[in-house]
Amino acid sequence: MPHYLSDRELKAAAPAETASFRSPVPTQVVSNGEFNPLPQTRDQQRVEARVKGLATDLSRRHGMGRRQFLASSAGMAAAFLAMNEVFGAIFDVSPAEAQTPGVADARASALAGQFIFDDQTHFVRDDFKQTGLLDLAKYAKQHWNPALTGENDLARFKFENYVKEIFVDSDTKVALLSGAPFDDPTWDLLASLVHHGPPGAADDLRRLSNAKPTSGRS
Repeated sequence: MPHYLSDRELKAAAPAETASFRSPVPTQVVSNGEFNPLPQTRDQQRVEARVKGLATDLSRRHGMGRRQFLASSAGMAAAFLAMNEVFGAIFDVSPAEAQTPGVADARASALAGQFIFDDQTHFVRDDFKQTGLLDLAKYAKQHWNPALTGENDLARFKFENYVKEIFVDSDTKVALLSGAPFDDPTWDLLASLVHHGPPGAADDLRRLSNAKPTSGRS
């Protein structure tokens, strides 16, 4: 797949999965290959230090190692607490969610019925033949999810599997397909709005402009 960093720029960069702290949320800007990442700021350094400190202190209460704690709901809560301490009260999170076993999981279960709108998703046409796209799945299997299957088949990126992963395997109710222009038209992606949910879910989307979403993705 194409990228926008020069060979010189790539040599000056380091892989995020090995060079950055594995926090529940990034503690510095990470590039997707289209731009040079900015250096970590002083405030981001403070957040990272605080997340590490909370993980060291609180993982014992949960009977976990630090890495396992950071991968848990309580670890995510700890990251939100750290950001609130540095940037102000932005995230709705309580200390108990990080400190007390079960509290973060209970809150996550209580919020499981939320309306979720994913505003950047992709699938490829049935006649798409650019096998270079498979490198994404192969990389994900190697570095993030060893249980991933279908990494050698473009069917993983086509409509049938898209519907399964977005609307069956996740809690997403509305998904926006975003396209990306390429000089080579065989790389072109699609753009549309896909809605899945009970009657009235579309009205929920219209009310988003008057609501305050708890999170978003773009």
